[in-house]
Amino acid sequence: MALQTVLPYSPTLELVPLQPDHIPAISRICYAAFSGLQSRHRIHVDIPDVETAGMIISHVANRPDYTGVVAILDGQVVGSNFLLHADEVAGVGPITVDPTVQSQGIGRSLMAWATQEVQRRGIRQVRLFQEAVNAISLSLYTSVGFAWRDSAALMQAVPAAADSPLVRPLGQADLPAVAALSRQAYGFSRASDAAQLLAADFPGFILERQGVPAGYWIASLFGHGCAETDEDLLTLVGHGTRHLPPPFAVFICPLSRAEGFRRCLQAGHRTLKMLSYMSYGDFVAPSGLYLPSIQC
Repeated sequence: MALQTVLPYSPTLELVPLQPDHIPAISRICYAAFSGLQSRHRIHVDIPDVETAGMIISHVANRPDYTGVVAILDGQVVGSNFLLHADEVAGVGPITVDPTVQSQGIGRSLMAWATQEVQRRGIRQVRLFQEAVNAISLSLYTSVGFAWRDSAALMQAVPAAADSPLVRPLGQADLPAVAALSRQAYGFSRASDAAQLLAADFPGFILERQGVPAGYWIASLFGHGCAETDEDLLTLVGHGTRHLPPPFAVFICPLSRAEGFRRCLQAGHRTLKMLSYMSYGDFVAPSGLYLPSIQC
C-alpha cells in the first residue's frame, strides 16, 4: 500500500514498496546524489559511476533482511530509502533524493518512513553514518529523532608487507565465532548480516590464535569487523588488503578511540573523509574494538 504525504511546494508524494523495476532509476539517483554532494565538497567519492551504484542498490534490494521504499512524485521515481534489519540493531540507508527535487521535504518523508518501520517492527536500536560535510542531512536526521554519537574516519587501507599466518578466509562455518566476537565488541551479534555478506561473496577474513578466533573483518563499506586487540585489527586489515581491489579496501575507524586511530595512521592507512555516527531509539555504546559498517 502506498503512503501519501503533501509536500510544501509540490503535489502529493507517494512512498511505495521497492519493486525490481525501480532499481535502474534509484541507481541513477544514488549515483547523482552522492557523487554530486561529494564532488561539490571535494571529498572522496564513494560511488564513481552508475554501474557501481547499480551494484550497491541491487545488493540491498535483493537481500531479505533489507526493506526498501521508493518515493514517487508526478509518476517519476525521485528517491529511496532502506532499512537493514538483519540483527538486533538496525541500520538506515542508503537514502538518496534526486538532486533536481531536493529541499522539498522528500528526504524528511523517507526518514519518517524509516522511523515508522522501526516502530512497526519493534526495533529498539537504530544506527546510521552521515556525511560530516552535509549540514542539511545532519539537521534532518537530528530533527526526526537521531542523535550524534561519535565521529569516524573513512580510511583507505594499505596492504601489509606479507600475509599473516594467523589469518585465513572467513566462511559460513565461522559465523558462530562472528556472533561471539561481535557480541563482545558491539554488544550485539552481527552474524546474520555477516552471513548475507558472505553469501554475496564479500571478502572476509578471520584471525585465530592457537585455533581460537580473536577477530574478523569483512571488507567494503558494507562490511564490518572487530578484534580483541588493536594489533589484531591492524593485522586483519593489512592481510586482507593484500587480497582486495582498492574500492573494497576501506574501513571506518571510530575517532572516540584516539589510540586506535593513531595506530591506523602509523600503519599507513589514509583518511579519506569524516563521517558522523548517529543513533535512534535506545543506544548502548560499543565497548570493544570494532570497525563498523556504513549503516551500523
